[in-house]
Amino acid sequence: MIDLTNKEEIKKIDPRDTLSSTELIADQLETAWKEVNAIAFPDDFKNIRTIVFCGMGASIYGALVFRALLGSSLAFPTDVVSDYHLPEYVDESTLVVLTSYSGTTEEVLSCAEEARAKNAKIVVLTKGGPLADFAKANNLARYIFDGKLNPAGVPRLGNGYTILGLLGLLNKAGVITIEEHEVEQAVERLREKLPDLKNHALSDSEIFEQRISIIIAAEHLAGNAQILRNQFNETSKSFSAYYLIPDLNHHLMEGLQFPTKHDLHFFVLNSPNYSPKIQKRVELTIDVIRQNKHVVHEFAASGQTVYDDFLEVLAYGSFLTLYLALRYGQNPAINPWVDWFKEKLK
Repeated sequence: MIDLTNKEEIKKIDPRDTLSSTELIADQLETAWKEVNAIAFPDDFKNIRTIVFCGMGASIYGALVFRALLGSSLAFPTDVVSDYHLPEYVDESTLVVLTSYSGTTEEVLSCAEEARAKNAKIVVLTKGGPLADFAKANNLARYIFDGKLNPAGVPRLGNGYTILGLLGLLNKAGVITIEEHEVEQAVERLREKLPDLKNHALSDSEIFEQRISIIIAAEHLAGNAQILRNQFNETSKSFSAYYLIPDLNHHLMEGLQFPTKHDLHFFVLNSPNYSPKIQKRVELTIDVIRQNKHVVHEFAASGQTVYDDFLEVLAYGSFLTLYLALRYGQNPAINPWVDWFKEKLK
């Protein structure tokens, strides 16, 4: 068994040093926030009536967090497209947000051309590639980051750039209003908490070994649930699924009875910031799961603010799935089946 506290041993399995990229999450967040706030935006971004987010895999994480944190307070609808085509309703009053860490994602590039054809307002987030060229050629509002604080070069480990970069862009464009000091303070508090979150994740990673993780969350942590599911899939090479409260209370609980032989491990993302009714639902849901003889693990965010909560879960989950990959003896940076699929698709 690998010594998960020995960086030299870890590098034998993790030659691209995803551990360092994970440890730099607070630096990524701080840098992205500062860089985005230095970008100037035209006034017409304030007149939009819908937002469509386009991205695949880790590149859509910012949209997931945005909708979970701020979706219920918006005066207009939002949509997420992880596909080749935009909805028919997209027009001049729609803001299309194109996110691709690499800038080469074919689905996002397809949506980019459709957004231009429909005269939609466009914002681009990317590290470079054809998407960056598209943004420059069309003089679009954009955040093109250098990715230096993600030495592994793995898109899902550049979350600081894509998530806070997106929130900052929409705030700077006047589409949403975020109290900037709340974000800045949450990032600084995360920096202080990071060693404890890392150690917590290291200890907990043993619990998830050879288990199927079923993630449960609600409200402002709903985006984190999908992100964590993806991290289990891509980083840990393990199966995972997620469900959201209150929806799961209307179907999932009846599906807990069979099969009786299983390796399910229910993973509840909890927070004091959940509304009172959701807090009660979480409590009762955990009770039902345990009565059906399933294992439940709970990660409770601090509840200082909703921004603290999502950042804590993001960092904890990144470390957790990294350490689980190492326990399986898997290189956390690579995705051989995804790469095989893309090559065959060509």
